[in-house]
Amino acid sequence: MFLKEVNEALDHKITGGSEYQWSCWDNSRYLDYESDYAHVSVIFNSTTQEIYQAEVSVKPESWDEDLKPYRWMNPLYKQAYFTEAIKRNIDPYEAWDDTKWTDLEVPEDFLEKAEAIFNGVAFDNRIQVPIELDNELMMQLFMEAHKRDMTLNQLVEEILRNMIATYAKDNIMDDYSQDFG
Repeated sequence: MFLKEVNEALDHKITGGSEYQWSCWDNSRYLDYESDYAHVSVIFNSTTQEIYQAEVSVKPESWDEDLKPYRWMNPLYKQAYFTEAIKRNIDPYEAWDDTKWTDLEVPEDFLEKAEAIFNGVAFDNRIQVPIELDNELMMQLFMEAHKRDMTLNQLVEEILRNMIATYAKDNIMDDYSQDFG
């Protein structure tokens, strides 16, 4: 993700910025954006304009519901941030006051959510997950989705939900057997 994409999504409503004070990223600066509904900040490489990290949080007085803050971190630079956070004795998952980030995996997911929240518009709060499938498996899934009269995305979402439920159930049973077994 690049600074141009964020600027376009947020209509260039920059309210501040400065050098980024941590040393984990080269040529790093941050910018703040603000609307009636949200705060957004990005940390980017001032030479390449590549985003290291982007965050969006709501202004609670502007929303009827309590929305969690979202964050996208460039996977190429994430480890450097976590390493410095640990050295500084800071929880890298905490946004503020025991509030955790909802980490996003896909830059487009961040841009969609940030633009909607920034403009006070309802949005899909599900987290997009990148999945790579080989052609043979993709064809099998297309055919199965067709048989069930559903989209490929709906089928994949159903499969993932079932796998997560099975995993959670298995872990609960493992925890139970460790405690009482």
